[in-house]
Amino acid sequence: MNLQWNPIEMEYKEIGQNKKTLEKIITGESPALIIKNFYNDDSCKTIAQRIEAKTFENNQKIKKIGVSLVSFISRKSEYFIQADALRKTICELFSDLEDPRKKIHNALQVLFPEKQVTIAVENGKKYACGVIRLHELGDFAPIHRDSARFEARSFDVSKFPIQLSTVLYIQQSQKGGELVLHKKSWKKSDEKYRNINFGYSKNVISDCNQSVKIKPNQGDLVIINPIYYHEILPVRANRRITLGLFLAFSRHGDKVVTWS
Repeated sequence: MNLQWNPIEMEYKEIGQNKKTLEKIITGESPALIIKNFYNDDSCKTIAQRIEAKTFENNQKIKKIGVSLVSFISRKSEYFIQADALRKTICELFSDLEDPRKKIHNALQVLFPEKQVTIAVENGKKYACGVIRLHELGDFAPIHRDSARFEARSFDVSKFPIQLSTVLYIQQSQKGGELVLHKKSWKKSDEKYRNINFGYSKNVISDCNQSVKIKPNQGDLVIINPIYYHEILPVRANRRITLGLFLAFSRHGDKVVTWS
């Protein structure tokens, strides 16, 4: 029996031959699926350059481009307003390039051939599709988990029992910025370890006996089960840029919905 908790790696062209791999991510048998060379390297560089120009133009530090549901948990109507307002901004970053969000949707369609993959819609309002996160020198993300089922109960996406997270690496930091995954899934009693602002204290994983540190390459797509605790180590050289999308579904349902 293999006791190692290791990510699964495959090339994009191989995902159609490995449809059952995702089950290992759902159950926690494996911490992550890394789809190598998912997105064109030159396109990654072009997007990074456009983000650099946007950052310079705004003359302020930008931590993200796009809308994240977690920022609007108690402001539902404002979330949908902002989602609509920023759609054009996201599209401009991908103009004349293959839209990486559509490519993620196409990959999910291969992995879920029996389901329809679509952006989540609620009462005729479309959810945000993709948030770009920028981690500058010294930036990190503390130990945390993501759960629309627990955090976003007023949103329809919370009704789906299975939630996964996809992250495309548009630019990787030269040093630091590794993703650390811990083999412990969240439970409600863990809330006593929750930080006031975001994340959890390290005590939440004191009983965790397996962790893995990964550093995917630019253009790689990573899929994880975000109910397992994870963190991002401090960036120690240049900028880390990622595009994130959540997806959710039920085993017997006919849809896979995505949002950010």
